[in-house]
Amino acid sequence: MLLLVTGCAADPVLGIWTPAGATPALAASPSLSEDFNDDPVGRLPRGWTAAGSAEVAAVPDTVDRSLTVSAGTATARFAPLAGTVQVEARVRVEQPGGPFDVLDMGGSDRHAALSVTVRDGRFEGAGRLPAAAHRWYALRAVLRTGAHRYDLYVDGRRVVTDAPLRRTVADVRWFTVGAPKDGTLRVDAVSARRVPDPSVDYAVFDQFNDAAVGAAPAGYRIDGDASVAAVPSDADRSLRLVGTATATRTFARQTGVVQVRATVRTDEVSGTKLAVGVQSSRGRTAAAVEVSDGALVYHTGTAAHRLTDVNPGEWYTLRLVLDVPARQVEVTVDGRRFASGTSAAGVPQRWAFHDADVADLSRLLFATAGGDLTVDNVMAYTSPLDRPPGTVLDVRQPPYHAVGDGRTDDTDAIQRAIDAVPPGGSVLLADGVYLTGTLLLKSDMTLWVDRDAVLLGTTDDAGYPEVDTAEAGSRPVGGIRKALLLSVHADNVAIDGGGTIDGNGGKPQWAGDSTTGSTAVRPTLLFLCGGHNVSVRDVHVRNAASWAVVPANLDGVLIADIDIDSNLYANRDGIDVVDSHSVLVERVDVWSDDDSICFKSYSPRGVDGAVVRLSTVGRSERANGVKFGTESAGAFRDVVVEDVLVKHVDKAAVTVTAVDGAVVTNLAFRRVTVDHALRAFFVLLGRRAQSSREPRVVSGLDFESLTGTGLSEPAALSGQSADGATYRLYAILVSDVHQTITAAAGGDASEYTGAYPESNLFTGVADSPARGYFLRHVDAVTIRASTTAGARSTTAGPPPDVQDANLDESAP
Repeated sequence: MLLLVTGCAADPVLGIWTPAGATPALAASPSLSEDFNDDPVGRLPRGWTAAGSAEVAAVPDTVDRSLTVSAGTATARFAPLAGTVQVEARVRVEQPGGPFDVLDMGGSDRHAALSVTVRDGRFEGAGRLPAAAHRWYALRAVLRTGAHRYDLYVDGRRVVTDAPLRRTVADVRWFTVGAPKDGTLRVDAVSARRVPDPSVDYAVFDQFNDAAVGAAPAGYRIDGDASVAAVPSDADRSLRLVGTATATRTFARQTGVVQVRATVRTDEVSGTKLAVGVQSSRGRTAAAVEVSDGALVYHTGTAAHRLTDVNPGEWYTLRLVLDVPARQVEVTVDGRRFASGTSAAGVPQRWAFHDADVADLSRLLFATAGGDLTVDNVMAYTSPLDRPPGTVLDVRQPPYHAVGDGRTDDTDAIQRAIDAVPPGGSVLLADGVYLTGTLLLKSDMTLWVDRDAVLLGTTDDAGYPEVDTAEAGSRPVGGIRKALLLSVHADNVAIDGGGTIDGNGGKPQWAGDSTTGSTAVRPTLLFLCGGHNVSVRDVHVRNAASWAVVPANLDGVLIADIDIDSNLYANRDGIDVVDSHSVLVERVDVWSDDDSICFKSYSPRGVDGAVVRLSTVGRSERANGVKFGTESAGAFRDVVVEDVLVKHVDKAAVTVTAVDGAVVTNLAFRRVTVDHALRAFFVLLGRRAQSSREPRVVSGLDFESLTGTGLSEPAALSGQSADGATYRLYAILVSDVHQTITAAAGGDASEYTGAYPESNLFTGVADSPARGYFLRHVDAVTIRASTTAGARSTTAGPPPDVQDANLDESAP
């Protein structure tokens, strides 16, 4: 073992209710989101004003329209945004002269905070980057109104870093574009949104991306060879230790329940490395996870406990939940929890601290005693709630008398407590295993499953009465009619506490899949539909009988600090976000049988305004990592997936399928690391056989700083040509994407004909021309600073029927 001792309520912006002590962090819907596709050609779009000529044009065609500005300006005003604000647009100038104002924005005081101009074939204010005429560019500005600073990205490349704004502004509330008298500017996919704040107050939040390669990161004491490295990519950096080295990160003293996260990897697994150590301000060790002789090992101080094998070059996400008052720790790896044992009642037991005298937490350590260790996304923070808020009803106490022995049916006792809890109060499950059927949650309450408690679903089908969500005012969702935890049109619902929710889903009769209709009888674990401000945080989710966590038709969703282990056969998704708006998913780890993190749309409402970040898909046994679809009746708009690790997925790491008439606009995937998947990403626009709706549009997809290893197939993006019509993908950006493809099979060149649109389509034909990317029916694709390596050589140039391809720099 390495030596570790080294010496001495409502939110005014979002309008949401949260329990006392919680930090509101729901993602806000965009104040401005405009793709112009539903606006009449030849008219000024709704909500815009113009000086000069500005109108919607059928460019690139009648399906994917844009705003054309000639000899004048066009301005959109929106609700003021403060904090970290992200503004995006795709722009194209039609003449090489200028000046063209392609990205101007300002605040309520009418002053311009930031202006980006194209003049004489260059982006001024962006390092004089070339700006060719007749070419679409993806622009993104990230403004921090509190610090009065900004970053600017062009086609995924950061060209301005932490620069001062032109004027001090308190907010951002207008967006303007303009063209000179002899020029024409086209604009598309315009959005402005406030980036959601973290749902916790970080004591440590280190991603290393802004630190210089080769330098010691701020806040760390370095002994030996440890510095920032461009791993997995230059835009997604990490801390790398080589030889005999130690990196110590100190932070303000934390007590209570403290969570520590880090993703780690080693390229050679022999010897011993300290993957993460946690110490007190006096240098006493609370917990230590090591890489030792090919395995991750937890040390209690008296014994070493093997957690899981380690593969060289593979990333692992470690999550430690340290209860300082109890001197106990929970350990999860990639979403799988490792316990020291179980109680007689069946409650997973926590590990003891390495040193029983730890009184606070103040240091993180990473160390090597030979070999290498790479560390990224290091976080430490105290859980926002350390006790159930408001009036607390303990289900064990009179008049409820729940037993909690894992055998007695406690459904009635817990439901009576839920029905009785006053607004803002909590129902407490503690010290036991509570066997239940369906529990119906209500508005303005917290269900608190304590760290020493398990909510266990019964295997008795009679314990799950069918609920008709359509009659309750919510559209049907995937045949779901039963659930263990259910809410219908309930607002301000929270599930919290650090305990375990176990669906007990191993019943053999629940092993069917959706084609047998068995999803109608299998209970979903958490089905929360038709309300506002719903949060699920700090719980362990296990063994769902069907889908695990399903927020549907909601406004304001927070899912944070949970791990899902639902790798049982047949349609066991991890998280399914259905037709919901303003969604934040962060610090979530999923190990699932089917799709791990999935967005679905069954209604015109669609998914609008979502962020998934700082999360890990540990495994998808039979499906995809992050998916949009297959159900795609409405829309997927303005969704960001960033700083995500996806590994060991049977299909694609990222999948987007629009096969039921959905509109898909402004999806961004940034700093995604893929480790062993069929392919890095798969996008399909078409009509599947069971759908009666014609395909609409997929436009504005960004894949930035994605690194994939252990891939079997090239990335695939395809529209569809059928019945004399061609349905295209528009405005695709592939920037700083690096793939290592190890298999030799190619992609199927035949047209999509309506089969189930799984991401293993277009595979298995050895003579396919695709090597790095299979592109078909795509208009305006940019591939820059990207490489493909492995068993197949890379090729340059667009395939047939790919229009306006921009293959820059090291394009495959």
